[in-house]
Amino acid sequence: MTTKDVLLDLRTKSGMSQDELAEKVFVTRQAVSRWENGDTVPNTDTLKLLSNLFDVSINTLLGAPRQLVCQCCGMPLEDAIIGRNKDGSMNEDYCKWCYADGTYTYSNMDDLIDVCA
Repeated sequence: MTTKDVLLDLRTKSGMSQDELAEKVFVTRQAVSRWENGDTVPNTDTLKLLSNLFDVSINTLLGAPRQLVCQCCGMPLEDAIIGRNKDGSMNEDYCKWCYADGTYTYSNMDDLIDVCA
């Protein structure tokens, strides 16, 4: 999927109009229309807002151009298992089992090996 398709799909599944989405991420309805037509893509700050709003990773918003992998345990990441920062935003570097609420679950490699083995 491309960014335009992902945004249109997420917006319609959420039952939002372009105006409602625009208001939630502080842009114009025309900006949302341009994203959904594929004329432009949201800027970095807006991608962060959209990620939090729809509870999906920025990688997903961009059409999943790369496979995310946990930098601790090596598990392939999908939106449902991505770790969270203290503010609730997604941390696309770690899974929820290695990193949760802004802290690392394992204090050393031996702890991680014990859990995985």
